[in-house]
Amino acid sequence: MRWFINLHKLEKKTILLMLALLYVSILFSFGFIYWDIANDSQGEFFIFQNDVNMNTKVEAFRKSLNIPIYNKEFKDMVKYLISSNEYKRPIAKLETPGSSFSTNIFAFDKILGENWANYYYLLFQSQDITHISIEDLGEDKVSSKFNSNKLKICFYKINEEEKYKDFKSYKKSDKNKFEKIDSKYVWVNNYTLLYNEIFRKEYFYYPLNFYFPKLIENSISFLDDSPLALRSIINGNFKYPIWNFMYFSAVTMTTLGYGDILPNSMVVRILVMLETIFGVIIIGVFVSCLFWNKKSSDS
Repeated sequence: MRWFINLHKLEKKTILLMLALLYVSILFSFGFIYWDIANDSQGEFFIFQNDVNMNTKVEAFRKSLNIPIYNKEFKDMVKYLISSNEYKRPIAKLETPGSSFSTNIFAFDKILGENWANYYYLLFQSQDITHISIEDLGEDKVSSKFNSNKLKICFYKINEEEKYKDFKSYKKSDKNKFEKIDSKYVWVNNYTLLYNEIFRKEYFYYPLNFYFPKLIENSISFLDDSPLALRSIINGNFKYPIWNFMYFSAVTMTTLGYGDILPNSMVVRILVMLETIFGVIIIGVFVSCLFWNKKSSDS
């Protein structure tokens, strides 16, 4: 009983503070344990509401490619790439000859299509790119299945004073109005027909918003490692965010009731029971302690 006598001598504020610190420590400790279990099991030990799981994958995809943007339009586009099973497409990384050998990712089932065209458009638009120029490097059959032209696409940012005209096409003599940002090589199917349909020989700088998506839609090559990153994320090669499991721990300890994350293994269920018991006991002692000194003084 000596420990109880010593405890009774402590000030009520001190005891309440100790209980609060213990409560928070247990909450965070179990949160870390849940997080570690989720990553070790690749999420199999939990059931996630679809939105939670999808948002986690989109965020992991964005971080894996160091993409700085995260607006709703871009997020929805990545979600659509996942939901439309674009990660299942047969792709291959090939070395392509040029001034020096470079590695490009090619699709071997069909052209990239509208989904990837919109994705890359949003990606380059976020870098304030407004125009492109195209250099046709001639026919280059990467696969016998496709009759493609290798293109060098250069990306430009229009000067501030011309900003309101970023939907216009410009001649080569207008180069002082542009700042070059980047360049990429792409392989486009039936480029000659496409060029004759939408391009005009008198222009050199074309608006990004119309011409670029048309090229990428008919391309068989990706502009970066996005398809590989997408496949890797879907296969579970990413870390779940820790704050999801701090939230799960808080819901468990306060016995609020689950909704968007549920336990899906005996190990997690046992931990949940232990944390719930700890939470109920600490809250009970905390509430009792609030009236402890008052009752003692009354007696």
